[in-house]
Amino acid sequence: MSKTSVLRFTLLFLSGVALLIAGAPSSQLRASIAPTGHMRVQPDDGPSASTFTGKILSQNGVRYILRDDVNEVWYHLDDQAQAQKYFGKNVVVTGVLDGRSDMIRVRNIAEAN
Repeated sequence: MSKTSVLRFTLLFLSGVALLIAGAPSSQLRASIAPTGHMRVQPDDGPSASTFTGKILSQNGVRYILRDDVNEVWYHLDDQAQAQKYFGKNVVVTGVLDGRSDMIRVRNIAEAN
């Protein structure tokens, strides 16, 4: 392999690493991809959903989030209107986790027993 080929490969590799690092979320609300506290649900009408348990809290008084104290994880919620109805309550959220943004695409929120 020539020096030019090695240099091109190295630059390409480093560019890819830089893109991965730049795209990584830097907020404290970092969710794990597969926390142990949720179960997979397989509906017929779309991507597989999971259930997440925790408490609906307000982040900085602006956005509602799900706080899972068991796994020490916070999740963003895309359905703010539905989340607001359960503010301060323990809930079960059914939805699809977007690991890139730590956002749950909410399908349903129900108060936990």
